[in-house]
Amino acid sequence: MNKLLATLLLTTSVLWSAVCLAQDDAVFSKKTGTPTRGLISAVSPQQVTIQTTGIARNIEVKDILKVTFGDEPSELTTARQRALAGQFGDAIEELGKVNEAEITNDVIKQDVVYYRAYSGAKHAMSSGGDKKAAQDQLYAFVSANPNSFHFFEAAELLGDLAFARADYAGAARFYGGLARAPWKEYELRAYVLQARSMSAEGKYAEALPGFEQVLTSGLTTPEALEQKMHATVGKAVCLAATGKHDEGIQIVEDLIAKNDPADATLFGRAYNALGACYMKTGKTKEALLAFLHTDVLFYRDPETHAEALFHLSKLWGDVGKSDRAVRARGLLTSQYAGSRWAAQ
Repeated sequence: MNKLLATLLLTTSVLWSAVCLAQDDAVFSKKTGTPTRGLISAVSPQQVTIQTTGIARNIEVKDILKVTFGDEPSELTTARQRALAGQFGDAIEELGKVNEAEITNDVIKQDVVYYRAYSGAKHAMSSGGDKKAAQDQLYAFVSANPNSFHFFEAAELLGDLAFARADYAGAARFYGGLARAPWKEYELRAYVLQARSMSAEGKYAEALPGFEQVLTSGLTTPEALEQKMHATVGKAVCLAATGKHDEGIQIVEDLIAKNDPADATLFGRAYNALGACYMKTGKTKEALLAFLHTDVLFYRDPETHAEALFHLSKLWGDVGKSDRAVRARGLLTSQYAGSRWAAQ
């Protein structure tokens, strides 16, 4: 009897541990970073459903920073942390240690495959690598997992890869996937990214209506206002390229004066746009100073910093500072070897 009781207690303990482990999934908030813990019961491109104390909570993907699973391999946990911290090479190495045959949860398997593609894409665009192969790998993930909660993030990343390869038409097509999201803010982001792709291709007149469409939107959420500021920057670049550089300078300087420089990505793009406007007017020193703001203060976004370094490598030479021109070019090729700017 004692042996039977001990067996029952052991079995109950194992089962209870398994239940607790399975219910230790977590969905982390993008705004606060805090987790909602429970058991993930469903996922889709729009939302993740998590059971917490018997209550089903639907959390929209746009509000999610990351998702973790109680029974995921430790290597996936580490790789995800490394990837989100920008340590893409380390993330790829960790994911290489995962034994997918031991994973029974299909959503966890999807996460392994996604972060392998995500890290490969980011690594190719920064440190260098085969961007076409990275794009194919990510596209294969999206094709095989159309219901993944990573769908819209993957669509934007596919656009980024095409953009980095100077395939601007392809970038615009992939960015269009964001417009399929149920949130108006994502549609505005799609318009900004598509117009930016046209602008990068030199189609400034065609890009302007896209930026204007965002600027005239009546949506006033914080996310929508963020897209409107990026649209303002894009509009300034188009104005400068089409002969209205003074108007471009005015709207960028107004944006810089009225907004918080804590948004390093926005301010980096704004100062790059200001530099582009000044170059069109032939004001070399003013252009150099604008790009220098990005290099010294607002360098967190790799694409933006690479653009600033590219122009600085030329502008420093124009003012007789060849040593600084060499330094800027060296930094560009060493830190952003995978960027489209390093290839120019």
